Amino acid sequence: MKMRIGVVMYQTSSSKGQELVAQRMVAYFRRCGHDAYLIASVFHDGTESITEVSMGEKEYVLTDDKQLEIPIIRVGSFTSRWPPRRVIFKDSIYTLEKIVNEFKLNVLITHSTLWNGPEEVAKFVEWRRNMKALGGYRDVLVFCHMSHFQEPSPHRYSLVERSFRIAWNRLSLRTILHVANLVLVVTPYERDEKVKMHAKREQCYLFPGGVDDYSFANFATTNPQELSEKYHIPPDAKIVTYLGTIEERKNPKAVLEVAEKLLDRPDIHFVIAGREESEYADQARKRAAELRNVTWLGEISAKEKIQLIKLSYLNILLSKMEALGLAQLEFMFQGVPVITSGVGGQSWIIRNDEEGVHVDGPKDVDGAARAVKDLTDDNPKWHKLSAKAKHRATDLALTKLITQLGAAIIDEIEKESGLSKLSNEVRRTLSEPEIVLNSWSHGSRRVVLTSKRLFIQRGRISRSTVELHSSDLKSIEHIRKYPWRLLLVSVIISSLLFTQHYVSPIISGSITSEMFLTLGTIPVLGIELSRILAVLWAFPIIGAFVVFLLQVRKGYALHGATLKPIYLPHSFRDAIAFIRDNQSNNEPVTNQTLYGSNLTFTNEGGVDA
Repeated sequence: MKMRIGVVMYQTSSSKGQELVAQRMVAYFRRCGHDAYLIASVFHDGTESITEVSMGEKEYVLTDDKQLEIPIIRVGSFTSRWPPRRVIFKDSIYTLEKIVNEFKLNVLITHSTLWNGPEEVAKFVEWRRNMKALGGYRDVLVFCHMSHFQEPSPHRYSLVERSFRIAWNRLSLRTILHVANLVLVVTPYERDEKVKMHAKREQCYLFPGGVDDYSFANFATTNPQELSEKYHIPPDAKIVTYLGTIEERKNPKAVLEVAEKLLDRPDIHFVIAGREESEYADQARKRAAELRNVTWLGEISAKEKIQLIKLSYLNILLSKMEALGLAQLEFMFQGVPVITSGVGGQSWIIRNDEEGVHVDGPKDVDGAARAVKDLTDDNPKWHKLSAKAKHRATDLALTKLITQLGAAIIDEIEKESGLSKLSNEVRRTLSEPEIVLNSWSHGSRRVVLTSKRLFIQRGRISRSTVELHSSDLKSIEHIRKYPWRLLLVSVIISSLLFTQHYVSPIISGSITSEMFLTLGTIPVLGIELSRILAVLWAFPIIGAFVVFLLQVRKGYALHGATLKPIYLPHSFRDAIAFIRDNQSNNEPVTNQTLYGSNLTFTNEGGVDA
């Protein structure tokens, strides 16, 4: 089933984790055949990519981003004074209404916290659901939210900001969790936190970011030695790489301290790569320049990133806080073990002595230095960790994760639209979601009316479904049919038996006469069989008359595209009335009209359904 998806994120980025996940979602959904768009502000990595002047009076502008290679709906927006480091959409409910209607979106996936996007989408979705309940919109709109949740830690946030985050989680986030169909969590630990916030456990869907396997395939033949030569990285050394934003939370200065402790090992060389955007980054770069066993790359391209991962022997991250760690998944995908502080989601994605090594927290520089030396000197251990890292990351490739997520969202669409009432065989053939207007069942039959089609199911184990497009339904015939043929055949059989019984004594030499005389002496239940045979001629007509009464058909014959009319028993009179009312009134039951032709009704009988 093809979906039309809007992924909502406050900005785009070339390197930041949350933004990358949102952007990749759009790209991979499109590769799966769905219509997907990124709904974002005018900002890219904190800088305006388009100006308010270029937007004019428009609330949004659709752009085909050549760098990110995805369609982006840029929305009027501004940077907020509070909360800090956040972007706010302008007039978001009105803008969302226009976007959803223009692009016919049936799925909205919001990302991150502490900005107005998720809150406004939750209100918008609840508004649409209320309209549906009151007889307005009937189009399905499934809502998913991915927080990329991190605890409001005192190690990262000031008292003022931390207390505000706690308030946002208790108020806004809980409302979002209440409205959302699915809550996407990156680790089982986050799922437990969401359940504490009153999310339902079955509502939480594990989606751990994923490895951008398309990029690895795209640059599969790239030569990592090009990177080595370009940046003068020692070709014979074993490369230990830090890859990520150069910021205090990720703690790259601790990696430089590890490098300083290993200055006496010329066979080990450190590489630092990532976006620089703060005074902390300036300090880290200056310190790296003082160490002969460190190469500082700064921000690198997608191709260079794959080259660097291929060139690396180990990946190191001594982060103070981490929801998951997309970069670590990418190194693992290439079979590179990870040395990690083990905080947050790192402890789940990288198991100690399985896919890498956990040190004793972000300050354990000595432990990290020992782990680097240990894996450099112990080749068999490195190979064991490498194989397990690659196996674990392969299961988390985005191609696989997005396919599974798409199936989960389609399940939600089917629940919201009522399509779950149809059999799996039918649902798999629907290319677009349809709204179930009503359904009826009686015995082994079920009738389901959608915004486009009428489905008639028959049977429980051996089941068949007849599908009739609304425009093909020409007339509904009210019928009462009697099985006269059965009664006629039974009369003929009874007449033959009657004639045989009374004529056989006259024709004494006949074979049948001899047979009747022989059988007549055999007792059955204490009665001679001859007495039973005397009235045998009446059995067919009596039995046929009983069947005749049971098979009297009162019902409806639906005339349409099929060669024979489709029969429905009289017990489906409510279904017939509903179909008649919807098509005769031609009322809009969704944003689309229930297409129907002129229906005629007759009361002639005798149709052989």
